[in-house]
Amino acid sequence: MTKTAKVLMLFGIFLLCFGIYFIATALASTSWEQVQGKIISTKISASLTNAGSTTQRRLVYRVESTYQYNFNTKSYTNNYFSLGSGFTVEGGFNKKTEAREWLKNSDYSTGKTVIVYVNPDDPEETVLSSGINIGTIVPVILGILFFVLGYFLNRFTPAIVNPE
Repeated sequence: MTKTAKVLMLFGIFLLCFGIYFIATALASTSWEQVQGKIISTKISASLTNAGSTTQRRLVYRVESTYQYNFNTKSYTNNYFSLGSGFTVEGGFNKKTEAREWLKNSDYSTGKTVIVYVNPDDPEETVLSSGINIGTIVPVILGILFFVLGYFLNRFTPAIVNPE
């Protein structure tokens, strides 16, 4: 087995294991305790897309919200939206004005009341959107792809290097 094939397969297994854990946590978040919270601040942040060549990069805007909630008589603050999307409430805006307009009409603008899903075993672990989304399954998909790539690299590289 080639070193490259081993690395790809091991990386694939790592991503697959992480992905399964990530999906299990996302599924568990649907049964976490629900408490009322309040959005205390929002921000619109920008980042460069990394798709395509450097000449095709562009700014993309996303909305992030910070919320406060109480759990077992203690007050907490967090800004995690969901497992899979992290801090991003909504993203992919091409213009900052589009993000501002979305935020005006959203349930995640400053002062709004929200439902916070709180992990009862770790009250600092929370999400506003529980369950699985596309971001939670990406590690599993990538893990399978890397493993299969490593497998096929191992399977067919000797035939290419030493044709009979």
